[in-house]
Amino acid sequence: MKIGITGASGMLGTALVANLSKTYEVFATSRSQGIKGKNIKWNCFDITNRALLVRWLNKCKPDIVIHCAAIINIDACEHDIDLATKVHIKATDTLVEYLNNNNGRLIYISTDSVFDGKKQTPYSEVDIPNPINIYAKTKLMGEKPVRLMHKGLILRTNIIGQIQGERSSFFEWILQSLINKEPLNLFYDVYFSPITVYDLSSLVRKIIEEPIFGLYHCGSNDGISKYDFGMKVAKIFKLSNLNINKVSINSMNFKAKRPKNMSLNIKKISSDMDYEFPSVVDVIETMKRQYSDK
Repeated sequence: MKIGITGASGMLGTALVANLSKTYEVFATSRSQGIKGKNIKWNCFDITNRALLVRWLNKCKPDIVIHCAAIINIDACEHDIDLATKVHIKATDTLVEYLNNNNGRLIYISTDSVFDGKKQTPYSEVDIPNPINIYAKTKLMGEKPVRLMHKGLILRTNIIGQIQGERSSFFEWILQSLINKEPLNLFYDVYFSPITVYDLSSLVRKIIEEPIFGLYHCGSNDGISKYDFGMKVAKIFKLSNLNINKVSINSMNFKAKRPKNMSLNIKKISSDMDYEFPSVVDVIETMKRQYSDK
């Protein structure tokens, strides 16, 4: 089986390449090359260039494409709507067209940000999206052609992990701030259900072997505020939490609006896949093991 991965040098893409290349032939693409190894073939190009994307698809002929590529800087999407549209919508349209014509499968990695965050309980797949920023609006629009596919799967999620290179992920920013005792402002009024890229890549492997299609929410089996998450990271890593400041997202001056509740109800995928999802504490423990194994 041939598996294509877009955004393959990103946080999730890297975990997927590492995991899936143990068994499958992986065709990885991104703007820059990521991890190398057996069964990994790289082709770096701009996926907003339709001709190059079609050429890559025709060359590697993937049975499955995992579409991870995204503009993850939410404020940047507000400044460059055209780029967000090209990556999240037009590139997805191209992948859908090819895979539909070649009896292939698409796993589209979407976001928990498609809701307005006003609900008081975790969002399920039947809740109506109401995105409040360009990033979420374009990601939601990217979902539409996948829903109409013969073999399309949408996974809405919120991932944590380690980023290759100079940039830091949300988790790494928290951990380094705790280690360096730097002031850490975390929101008490923003909730999410994070899952590690390692757990998600293992789930995707299971999905490849036991296909599901349609729309699913995917995350930890409980929700938590960003503030409480930081406090638990400090406790599990045995670090002082005295530098953590409890603040409201209302005090920030972001370019893009952010939903306050992004927590997800994962009962549907847990039942359909017969899969036990981790708690937030499990998620942090997994990250601790990753650092211990370094």
